[in-house]
Amino acid sequence: MFQFTTTRRMRTRGLVAVVAAASLVALAGCASDDQPSGDGGEAIEYVVGFPAILSGPAAFAGVPIADGAKLAVKEINESGFLGEGSTIDLKIDDIKGDPAQAIALFNQYAADGASGILCCGLSSEAGALAPVITDQSTPAVVTSAILAGLADPPYIYRSVILPSEPGGMYDQFVDAIVPGEDIETAVVVVTADNDGMVGDAKVWTEALERNGVEILKTIETSAADTNYTQAATEIEALDPDAVIGSTLGTPSALLAKSMRERGYDKPFLTTYGVDSEELFTTSGGGLAGTIFMSPFHAGFNTNEEAVTFVEAYEAEYGEMPDMYGAQGYTAMWLLAEGLKASGDPDPQMVAEALEAITSQDSVYGPLTYSGGQASLDGPGVYLVWQEDGTLEEWNG
Repeated sequence: MFQFTTTRRMRTRGLVAVVAAASLVALAGCASDDQPSGDGGEAIEYVVGFPAILSGPAAFAGVPIADGAKLAVKEINESGFLGEGSTIDLKIDDIKGDPAQAIALFNQYAADGASGILCCGLSSEAGALAPVITDQSTPAVVTSAILAGLADPPYIYRSVILPSEPGGMYDQFVDAIVPGEDIETAVVVVTADNDGMVGDAKVWTEALERNGVEILKTIETSAADTNYTQAATEIEALDPDAVIGSTLGTPSALLAKSMRERGYDKPFLTTYGVDSEELFTTSGGGLAGTIFMSPFHAGFNTNEEAVTFVEAYEAEYGEMPDMYGAQGYTAMWLLAEGLKASGDPDPQMVAEALEAITSQDSVYGPLTYSGGQASLDGPGVYLVWQEDGTLEEWNG
């Protein structure tokens, strides 16, 4: 097995020449004689399927994820990144948040000869799809689901940063916020029917307790809940120094709305799922005062990849990208690196090339891959929603 590091600079998006050459030589011995090489040979059209969430409650995330992926494909195709004349044909279909539809589409993409798949906007979708991905032997890159233990080479890869890793972003976030906001008591609210949020709630709780915070109560809610009156009423009665939301984006916005309507005006700490202007509107301004961490934000990132991405996204769509747009963009570029290194549309060849990737320059900064999972060495950026719907950096 060979290993290489993916490196892209400005809009050339090319692998370092020596690394690329070594990768292609290593793969050349595996490719069949009648397959095009992608670089210097016959042009290849790589089919990539994407069962996306373009409608329904999670569309606020699914649409920008798809837009980020489409922007990456445009750059890949126009730059000749995959070799002269070689392109990606990205097929996007709406699953409306239905895992069964995601499975049906994945099977169809695989049957149609897809070289790889983008998938899994939600943990429920990821849990349902994971065994199908392995059975079909068609590699998939997870765009945003945070279900624990999901990455599983050679077929499942995840470019999503997991803040809940030991010593990761949640731990660093809590270590900074608790003393900075003088938090001694807290209530934890968890989306109890989402495995990712349940797992994250344990990380939040352990980090809070390690910092001497008393957990007054853990309140369980459902992803489908639209009325958070009961939870907000309990929070009002307990009057904690902070509320921690291990909750999905829309539930976080609705919870914040209910809490603020009942006069709770202390910090609300939650996931980067609230990094959305649409959700701020949904909250009726209730997200004001909410503090969250994020590996990426268009207005607070200065690395070269991030600056280039923000400029390109704004030119393409007329608005700044959010965290979800960055996720779709990064996932598509990771898959493209595998396509390029394989030089072959055979999904097994692409899977082997993806497994060899150890790092990637990204909009978050340099990513490291271990066991198919991306990690980022750094705390990210800490942001606070303001009353006027803008974000400011939290500095303690």
